[in-house]
Amino acid sequence: MPSTYEFLNKASSGANLLTINAGQTLDVVEAILGPIIEVDARTEILWPAVKLTDTGEQSVRETADHAGVLGRTRSGAVFTADISGGVAPQGARFSCEIRGSEGWLRLTGDHPYGVQAGDLELTSNVAFVTPEEAGVSGGFMGAAINVGEVYVHLVRDLHAGTYSTPGFEHALHNARLIEAVRRAAERGERQKINGAFNASFSDH
Repeated sequence: MPSTYEFLNKASSGANLLTINAGQTLDVVEAILGPIIEVDARTEILWPAVKLTDTGEQSVRETADHAGVLGRTRSGAVFTADISGGVAPQGARFSCEIRGSEGWLRLTGDHPYGVQAGDLELTSNVAFVTPEEAGVSGGFMGAAINVGEVYVHLVRDLHAGTYSTPGFEHALHNARLIEAVRRAAERGERQKINGAFNASFSDH
């Protein structure tokens, strides 16, 4: 990694695999399956030393570069999430698959920044209503598309007098969820999520 991203290795920055990648991955889980009410987790540092590509120096990694989460949602759905760091851009991809009694649904993306960047593709073996096209596009390799979509929803809310855009309460819930994942990994104990937030993104 370049030295400009070394802060991602340092615990003091608060920006790492758990707070960013895991937070956004579990956000997708809740958007599809509903509020998460309990989690088990394990985190590891698989690559303790990282070479800074522009300086040649070694950076000591202080934060996990791999996280495995097993959880349950309020609806009773059980899920697993595997979040890996240190993957080469050409090998980085996002995949979420749900299997039920009537079929499967798969959400995939191949942006090197993960699910939080770029467009996603929805496929299934059963018929579904095609999602609406993204309201925005562009940015660095399409990285801004999801941030842009938040603003599109905010504009719609302002015009319609609705409140479908994720706000502070949603962000606070996500932070508490990731803290529960951290505790579960640190203590080796299942963690309950008190006051699970309704993670719906729309009025519909």
